[in-house]
Amino acid sequence: MKHNILYSFRRCPYAIRARWALLNTNQIVELREVILKNKPVELIQISNKATVPVLKTSLNKVIDESLDIMIWSIERSNMHELLGKNNDQSQEIFSLIETNDKIFKYHLDRFKYASRYNLDESETHRAAGMKILLSLNNRLKEFSNKGKPLFLVDAKETLADWAIWPFVRQFRIAEIKKFDQNHKIKFLRSWLNYYLTHKKYSVVMKKNEHWSKGNDPIFLDE
Repeated sequence: MKHNILYSFRRCPYAIRARWALLNTNQIVELREVILKNKPVELIQISNKATVPVLKTSLNKVIDESLDIMIWSIERSNMHELLGKNNDQSQEIFSLIETNDKIFKYHLDRFKYASRYNLDESETHRAAGMKILLSLNNRLKEFSNKGKPLFLVDAKETLADWAIWPFVRQFRIAEIKKFDQNHKIKFLRSWLNYYLTHKKYSVVMKKNEHWSKGNDPIFLDE
């Protein structure tokens, strides 16, 4: 195999962040959009989990965790500063991501997809998610007050920003008007808007036909 292959699903925030990292580290990647209810056998054969995203590298290494795909792409492109300039900063980056992946995502699902869970508790999960968003907003506010860029760690873009914004996007989609008019998270809204208006956002979120064997390959940067 001459290039990397990513099995992906357009709207999945885990897949979005993997695509974002691969694109922004200039990896050559064939993009295979899958139907989650009818996953291709090629995906099932290389990953026991068979959940997107799954990357099969040009050296036939299989990486089936979105965060690991991101780290692989960053290290491969020698953009190590995105992982933190020292151990303390690195720990801060991964602590923020852990909170997002283990706590915020839990509440996000039960707020955004309340009909799948318990409708009566939707507002409870919304409030819990908003509490985390407010903490992110306060980090950004502190940097803004110092005249620094709006990024989550040391006012510099890192893996934390790349890993978290797709999930904040999902939260916004659940109540767009309410989110966009919430003055309490105005710094977070500006931070998210940076990604939603980024020139590469439309590339990452492009609608592609579902992959099937024999189709002409579609590459991520097309």
